[in-house]
Amino acid sequence: MRTVKIQGGLGNQLFGLAFARSLTLATGAPVALDVASYRWDKFGMTFTIGEIADRIGGLTVVERPWLGNRLTSAAMRRAPFDLGLFTSETLPLPADFDFGVYAGRQGYFDGYWQHEAYILDGGAWSDLFGAFVSARAVADERDAVVLHYRTYKEENHPVFSRTPERDYFLDAIAAVERGSGRVSKLVLVSDDPELALDRLGDLGREIVIRGRRGWADDMALMLNARALILTNSSFSWWAGYCGRAGVVTYPTRRRLFHYPIPAGRFVRC
Repeated sequence: MRTVKIQGGLGNQLFGLAFARSLTLATGAPVALDVASYRWDKFGMTFTIGEIADRIGGLTVVERPWLGNRLTSAAMRRAPFDLGLFTSETLPLPADFDFGVYAGRQGYFDGYWQHEAYILDGGAWSDLFGAFVSARAVADERDAVVLHYRTYKEENHPVFSRTPERDYFLDAIAAVERGSGRVSKLVLVSDDPELALDRLGDLGREIVIRGRRGWADDMALMLNARALILTNSSFSWWAGYCGRAGVVTYPTRRRLFHYPIPAGRFVRC
């Protein structure tokens, strides 16, 4: 049976789950989700989206510690041979990438799968995720212009903690105004709003701090936004990919370490 390693926070879990679903669609065969990595997660993350996996069908949750740990992953990625039973994600994808051929591989799949080419039938997947969020969120405002800022304050290495510089946000506001009209207010969603405000500085617009009511309420706000200004975050990425926003801005890579590949509908600034 094909096995997909699930790791990281909510956004990364969604990438892994969307990839596993695509494997089932492409092959018609069941797929296992290996959640053993959470035994050693340095940030205390847990697997939180099992209910979506149940709704998809064809997926089972397993724990395979001998494959799911970091040491095995690192060793297999650097192995000078290919047994055809361990597939590690490689980016950038080649121009002739064919998911059907890729899905034909067997064994263990280890990666973050942060590219929309790994997502088959994205519309149905977005509907599934939207329903999952709506069932957990309270009624919320619609049509806001939302700025999501992931601080990466928990990262102790300066390379890993890089976030977009202020110029990106000014360019993003201009792009939103070109695409959907004047922006007088930004609603800020962040893991640390005060720190985010300090880093953003004066953007020439009123910034309203989003109250901390949990991830589902934050995501519901973003899914229903008129426009989104995203940062280099997988949580950001899914709001832009699955949401109804008319304009979705996303930073160019520059020096950013955490960087899901932008979806085709994103406006890069």
